[in-house]
Amino acid sequence: MLNGTWDTFLKLLRAGLWEQDLQLSAVPDAAGWEQLMRMARSQSVMGLFLRGMVHLPDDQQPPGAMQQDLLRWRTALERTFGRHARVQALLLEELSAAGVHPVVQKGSEAAKYYPRPAMRQVGDIDLYCPEFARARALVPEARRAPDGAAVFEQEGVTVELHPHYYDVHLPLSRLPEPGTPCGELLLLSAHIFKHAIGAGVGYKQLCDLTLALTRLDGQYDKAELQAALQRAGLLRWHRLVCSLLVEDLGLDPACCLDDFCPCNPQALRRIIREGGSFGKNHRQQEREKTPLQRKAAIAGTFLRRLPFSLRFGARETLSTLRELIQGNLQLN
Repeated sequence: MLNGTWDTFLKLLRAGLWEQDLQLSAVPDAAGWEQLMRMARSQSVMGLFLRGMVHLPDDQQPPGAMQQDLLRWRTALERTFGRHARVQALLLEELSAAGVHPVVQKGSEAAKYYPRPAMRQVGDIDLYCPEFARARALVPEARRAPDGAAVFEQEGVTVELHPHYYDVHLPLSRLPEPGTPCGELLLLSAHIFKHAIGAGVGYKQLCDLTLALTRLDGQYDKAELQAALQRAGLLRWHRLVCSLLVEDLGLDPACCLDDFCPCNPQALRRIIREGGSFGKNHRQQEREKTPLQRKAAIAGTFLRRLPFSLRFGARETLSTLRELIQGNLQLN
C-alpha cells in the first residue's frame, strides 16, 4: 500500500513539475489524500503537489471538504514567496550600496527554472558574498553557523550570508566560475550530497536540480562540469542523483552528462523518503530534546550514513565532517 501511495505522490509531483495533465488509475480516498499531503509537506513540495492536482480531471479531485485547506496552502505559498522576493531584492540593493556584491544561491536562484516560481516552497535566502568580512560587519546581530555562514532574520525570513559559493572543499580556482550555468549545477548537486549525508534531503532539492539540468541544457560545457565533479570526488555521486531524477522525476537522460550510465538509486531514495526535507520526519521527534541531544542525533545520522557517504563522495564526506566538528567547537 505504501509503495502505491508513493507512486501516486510522484505522479502528482511530476504533473506539477512539468505542467502535464494526469489521469490516476486509482483515486485516493479522504485518508489517502491526507497521507499524500503529509508526504508533500515532509518533502517541502506542497506547491508542486497542488499544481499536480490542477492537472487531474474534475472527477479525480480531492473531496470537497479538503478544498478550503488546499486553497489556504496555495494562498500562503504565494504570499510567502512574495515576501521572500521582496526581502531578497531589498537585501541585494542594500548590500550593493555598501560595496558588497552577493550572488544568489541554491533555492532562491533555482526558483527561476520553475514554470510557476511561486509554487516552489521557499526556505532561507542564501547569498554568497565575496566581500564576506564587509557583509558580516553590516549585520552585527547575525549568529555564526558551524559552516561559517552569518545567519540572521529579516521580516521573518532567515537569511544566510556565505563566505564560499560551493559546498565543495576545493580552491575556487579549481572550480567553475560562481553563478555560471556550470557552477550552479555543481552547487546544486553538491548541496544535495551535503544534506543527504547529514540531516536529510527532500524531493524539493531534487526538483531544483531536475529543472536546472533541463533549462540549462546546451548552455554549458558538460565536459567542464564532469571535470569539476571528478576533481571534487563527486562524479559517482552525480551519476547516482541523476539516476534518481530520471526514474522518479522524469528527467530526460539527454540532460545528464554525455557518458551518463544509470545506476540503481534505491539507497538515495531511501534516505529521501525516510528523512524528508532537511530531516523533517526526524525533527518532529526531536523538538523536546536539548541542543546537545539534537547535535548528538545529527552526529549519529552522519555515522549511520558513512557507508553510503564514503562510497559516493569520500573526500567531501571527510572534509564536511572536519568542518562541522571545527565549526561546532568554535561555537562552544
